[in-house]
Amino acid sequence: MNIDETTSAPAGLRNAVSPVEWLTRRGPTPETRPEVVWSSRFRKSTRDYFIFTFCASLYLLPFMRVLLNADEGLLTYGAVRITQGQVFSRDFFEIVGPGTFYWLALFFKVLGVTFFAAHTCLFLTSLATALLIFTLSRRICNQSQTLPSVIIAATSFRVLWPTISHHVDSNCVALLCVYLMIRWIDTRKRPILWAAGMAAGATACFHLPKGLLLLFALLAWMFFQRDRRRMLLRDALDLVSGFGFVVGLVLLYFWSQHAAWDLVNATLLWPSQHYGAVNTLPYAHGMVSEYWDLWAAPAMGLQWTKVLASVLILPLLFIAALPVLLPFLGASDWNGFRRPEISLFWLCGCAIWYSEFHRKDITHLVFGSPVLVILSVYYLQRSRNRVMSVALQALTVTASALAMANLALVGFAHATPTRVGTVSLFRSDAVLAEMQLRIPAGEEVLVYPSNPEYYFLTQTINPIRYGGLMYNYNSQAEFQKAVETLEQHKVRYVVWDTGFMDRNLKAIFPSATPPSTDQLIVEPYLESHYTTVWEEGGVKIMKRKVGYGAAN
Repeated sequence: MNIDETTSAPAGLRNAVSPVEWLTRRGPTPETRPEVVWSSRFRKSTRDYFIFTFCASLYLLPFMRVLLNADEGLLTYGAVRITQGQVFSRDFFEIVGPGTFYWLALFFKVLGVTFFAAHTCLFLTSLATALLIFTLSRRICNQSQTLPSVIIAATSFRVLWPTISHHVDSNCVALLCVYLMIRWIDTRKRPILWAAGMAAGATACFHLPKGLLLLFALLAWMFFQRDRRRMLLRDALDLVSGFGFVVGLVLLYFWSQHAAWDLVNATLLWPSQHYGAVNTLPYAHGMVSEYWDLWAAPAMGLQWTKVLASVLILPLLFIAALPVLLPFLGASDWNGFRRPEISLFWLCGCAIWYSEFHRKDITHLVFGSPVLVILSVYYLQRSRNRVMSVALQALTVTASALAMANLALVGFAHATPTRVGTVSLFRSDAVLAEMQLRIPAGEEVLVYPSNPEYYFLTQTINPIRYGGLMYNYNSQAEFQKAVETLEQHKVRYVVWDTGFMDRNLKAIFPSATPPSTDQLIVEPYLESHYTTVWEEGGVKIMKRKVGYGAAN
């Protein structure tokens, strides 16, 4: 009997295989079914994310107890003012976007005005940033998927991290925007594109130049996508509408508070006229003073620390070299630009990097580089060049060593009690201790020229609109207004760092010029109206003289 007459096999299959093969052929095993393969990949991906989140949390948590005296005070005390009912730019003035103030104020409302609440906010934002960098790395990197996160974590520590910062917050939301665009590439769902536009708008609320440049980068990327030319207008409108929705809501809120013009002035007009006067810096400024000098200082008379410094400085040199290194690496893989995610990373990465170029020190370069670091690792691990392979290995080792060195350094911070909870400092702060001893909580006090962190830690009140005052940065009228406020409020206490000009001005703002004697406004007023009750290291705590209206 012919086998074809006793079976119901399709003719095409009978022609393709022998009868015996067809009779013995089995269907796909459970291990090879598409739904099982997808489930296996999902479980592996979930496991990878769980391990990364766990390890990242263990690494980040020790940093959260540390307080660095940087820009954090401007933002923490601004958030305190918002919890007290004040409105950003109307009642107090800073030149950053409103986003960080209101985001942190939300944590203060829920958890109380404490250091714990502030650094819970910082921890969650930092962890989300690390997860987004890891996710974007997995998209294009077959190997070394955790390396970009390690590089950014290692090079961020010292000045702007771990601190509450609009740079930290804006990077988190900007990376979310890039991730949403990747999701849109995969799904082409319009709500995701609209959400990406909203993320870009939120980025602008934290850091205006970063949000605007990110939006322009996304529109440029859309224009160069040949397969979407017919849908370009619709896609662009979806993106811009999401951006405009968020920005419009923010403007509407400030308009309702009679502060829309104040917002425009604080975030756009005033910085464009004043910021560059004291923030012009050499490229990668601070790499030597903030990093090399710290590690290379001889320990117990030994010079081996210079070898250590030579190793730990390499990831920072890598960050500084990205504008030259990345085009060189990308030139060897022109075909990669055809991949939509690679071109997206290039445009968005450049937008984020350039948004931080307003101050060209190494810290701002680090905060501008997360997407460019991912691209660099992608090109290094793709290259078959032996030199590139060795460079990738060296970068992995040195970045890991720097991350561990930072973690070890945090162990030297010692606990210090404050009115908002215990914080860890790298050096004792006699001014903080004396303020808590002499000045009651809720008292108005001027910290001059600037250290707004004291307002937050001592729960005192800044009587003026500005977190700090600096000649040739703030106007003469703003200085005069501060003096008028001191006189009207009869402010009892002033903390005056008389050595700031000589000790810190050139280190922080190399392009700043000290004022001449005839330009001084606040100093003559303090000397005539206040008397010194405590002094150490050039910092004075002064009390208003009784004859000038102060209470005893």
